[in-house]
Amino acid sequence: MRKTGFLLIVLSTIFLFTGCWDYAEYQQIAQIYSMGIDFEKENNDIIVTLQYISTGKTQGGKVSESITGAAYSAKAKTLIDAVNKLQEATPGNLFFSYLQVLVIGEDAATYILKDIISHIERTPSIRNSAYVIITPGKAEGLISTVDPFNPIASGKKIHNLLTGYPNGGSTFQVTIHEFIQMLVKPGIESVASRVVSTGYKNKTLQESAKVLGGTHEDVKFHLQNEGNFRAFGLAAFKGDKFVGWLDDNESLGLSWIKGKKIKTYKSTKTDEEVNFSTYSKNITFNADVKKILYFYITDSKSKIKVQINDKNPEININVKVEAALRKYYTGEGSEYLTPDIVNSMERKLENSIKSDIMTVIQKWQKELKTDIFGFGFNLYRQHPKEWHRNYENTWEEIFPDIPIKVNVDAKINNTGTNIRRLFIK
Repeated sequence: MRKTGFLLIVLSTIFLFTGCWDYAEYQQIAQIYSMGIDFEKENNDIIVTLQYISTGKTQGGKVSESITGAAYSAKAKTLIDAVNKLQEATPGNLFFSYLQVLVIGEDAATYILKDIISHIERTPSIRNSAYVIITPGKAEGLISTVDPFNPIASGKKIHNLLTGYPNGGSTFQVTIHEFIQMLVKPGIESVASRVVSTGYKNKTLQESAKVLGGTHEDVKFHLQNEGNFRAFGLAAFKGDKFVGWLDDNESLGLSWIKGKKIKTYKSTKTDEEVNFSTYSKNITFNADVKKILYFYITDSKSKIKVQINDKNPEININVKVEAALRKYYTGEGSEYLTPDIVNSMERKLENSIKSDIMTVIQKWQKELKTDIFGFGFNLYRQHPKEWHRNYENTWEEIFPDIPIKVNVDAKINNTGTNIRRLFIK
């Protein structure tokens, strides 16, 4: 009887499991690699661009590097209606679990970001590990770009570009999950990667993109234009509104603050008097070039500490950097660099990095007044009671006047026999 009762319980629980609710045969799906969203503010139209890979061109679920995919776009008044139009024009069910990048045009990031993120968050099939890209002009133009010398799906190429360049400092990857977290967390504003295409030159776009498959009403079939991609800088937000671009130096400064593992070249100037008499008389050196030191950053990290003095928050940023010296004109004198010279170069590297940090702070704290650094979130984590009591509702007003102290500690790690004067016989 006990065994019979146990068996009945097991059988009854089986009916509580619904199974795979969105199951589809592999041959019946269209693998979506890129999703782009644009907004035409003149008529309030939304344009959705999808790049899909036909399963008939894959082998065992793997996409060949030579497959560029097909880019379709559709215009409608709502995002869902545009997606439905694309489903009507796409052979196979739209399958978003292979999504590599979500590309948002500049106008869409400015006017309808909240609607976009709400749709993405409520669509479980869209993978939240895909990268968020903000592009000047139109997402349609970015997705439809194909490099004629290295044909590969634009979504995959952009994803590879950001994955292979995570340490340069001038940009970094931001996943959908991370982007949403920055939108909803207190005391931090969102940033996202900036990627541009050389395939079109203007913000109104479409003249340069060929519609290889023709157009029917508001649907464009198989968009394509020749070009390539560059990932540099970041897009910054305040709430759900795009507010501006960070250039390379500002993005590098933000990367120092956030403690990104930066591995890149860094140059500074030196004021030491250098004797160049030993160099060839046939070469004329520019005086400024002679005074430039080059370093390769091998490791970096940061720590943000928030102190509260008489209810006034103070931000302390401590950055530690390790670097290898790559170029230094020693001229005459000792064959090896002395400790005094090494210490002097370390101080100059520290000042250069501090300058990067202060540049981005000056613009985004003082001028644009948006906390892309996450200082408020650090205050919330380190002093939660004080945050809720005194700062949560007023952070936007007091943030521009919060004092910020920056300390940089740089070490040159290739001293010794590796740093010596080059003798020419």
